[in-house]
Amino acid sequence: MPGARTSPTLRRALTDVEDFSATLVPGYRLRPYQLPAARAIIASVLGREGRQFAVVFSRQAGKDELLAQVVAFLLVRHARRGGNVVVAAPTFRPQVALSRDRLLNRLRCNPLTAGLTTVHDGYVVQVGRASARFLSASPGANARGQTADLLLVANEAQDIEPDVWDAVFDPMAASTNATTLFLGTVWSRQTLLARQMRFLRGQEARDGGRERLWLVPWVEVAAELPAYGARVRARIDQLGPTHPFIRTEYCLEELDGEGGLFPPHRLVQMAGDHPRRHRAEPGRRYALLLDVAGEEEAGTGPRAFDDAARRDSTALT
Repeated sequence: MPGARTSPTLRRALTDVEDFSATLVPGYRLRPYQLPAARAIIASVLGREGRQFAVVFSRQAGKDELLAQVVAFLLVRHARRGGNVVVAAPTFRPQVALSRDRLLNRLRCNPLTAGLTTVHDGYVVQVGRASARFLSASPGANARGQTADLLLVANEAQDIEPDVWDAVFDPMAASTNATTLFLGTVWSRQTLLARQMRFLRGQEARDGGRERLWLVPWVEVAAELPAYGARVRARIDQLGPTHPFIRTEYCLEELDGEGGLFPPHRLVQMAGDHPRRHRAEPGRRYALLLDVAGEEEAGTGPRAFDDAARRDSTALT
């Protein structure tokens, strides 16, 4: 909150996101590979540059932590002046709720913002006059009418329908030309995330390489977190380096499989990690089940928010 009486340490924390993270959220301090993207996003917001960015980290490497701390930094900086951040995710539960709760935790774990942080209507996190609104990008969600004048975010953008984003969310930044951030996992060329990555690569090429896209595969994370590297190597040994899950989630490679019966993300959902059996075990019964084009019934609880659950499909198990 610039202008308030603060120590030099706190003034630095409100100027640079690395100091903010180290001083106010020391238990979740941002790692070196997270900082370049965080700084560029914040600079664009503070400078009202209206730039677009994409951040793609290997699985469990901290993209959501980066998002939480960038949003926390912006809310603190704009607590007196005001401003809105809009964060969209494919489903409200669990994805939107998890992002909201992570931001709340980071804001409440330090004395500077704990007393200023409130929650409204279950989806609005407020710090002073600044707010972050967490919205579902499910096709059936009622998300229209919001305005993002600080930052507009598509989290897990690979699972957000491009038509929904273009019609419902992108206009939220139109009147302000707010900075826009896409985060997610690489799948195929058909996703919203892949589309934006291609666009940003083209922009980087045209303006001399000004960075807009950050890709951090598992080997870069492992260089700073040896335990992470050991875990991923074990998964590679188990599944093989060409497994779709390894190639997309850890190596950040697009799979060109949309032309087949099952797109890459469906193949990953169908794959199991149980040991393969080449023959029946004595004394056990086995069943071959065929469900022809049967739509899953409406679920309850968190499953009801999963758009992938209700589809016409034929299943052989």
